[in-house]
Formats: sequence, C-alpha cells, structure tokens
Amino acid sequence: MPHVVLTGAIHVDDIFPLLEPVLIRNQGGILKTDAMYISRDKSSILIESLAIEEGKKRSFFTLIGQRDDGFVIRIYPGSDVEKTAGVKSILSEIAKQLIGRFPQVRIGETNLMEFLK
Repeated sequence: MPHVVLTGAIHVDDIFPLLEPVLIRNQGGILKTDAMYISRDKSSILIESLAIEEGKKRSFFTLIGQRDDGFVIRIYPGSDVEKTAGVKSILSEIAKQLIGRFPQVRIGETNLMEFLK
C-alpha cells in the first residue's frame, strides 16, 4: 500500500487549516483533491481525491493519520483503488506540501520516494 510517514513533533490538528487543494493538469489527465474532513478527536483527516489518467477516473480518500512519531499519509484502508502513478502522486503532493510548511517534519518510512523528489 503506498504511504509516506512524516516524523516530527506535529499534530494532525496543526495540519488541517493549512492544507491546500491539489490540482495538477497535464496531457495525461488531472490529479486533484477536494473536500477535507477532520475526525472529532482530531487524530485523522480524510481528503476526497481524484486521479483521471488515460481517460479512467479513480476516486478515493486520502487518509492522514496521527502516529506517536508524527503522521502517515496513505489511501484510506479498505479502498479498492488501483495504485497508479497518479494515485501515488496525489499522496506525494500532499506530503511535499506539508514538508514545505513544517520544517521540523522529516520523511520517515515510505515506498514513494521517487514521487517525493
């Protein structure tokens, strides 16, 4: 499952108000995020995400979940979505956005390093 762990002293509650929508249009399609929801206990964020590649739509939720050492960005568990380059790019774009806004955050465990460059 594609994911990015970002480590550092930061809480999901700090992230939510600063998240910007992702919108990338290119010849291959569109990558975008839309509505965002934070859990009542402020430990996770769900982001409506859409990857249109080669004429195929892939809708899914991106999950940002709190961990003891920081947080993880991944596809919401149980989602049946193909893990295409566009889907992985959306996760990576969210991670890059947060890395840029929070200098204390570091990349931890990930299987998306090639998308984070």
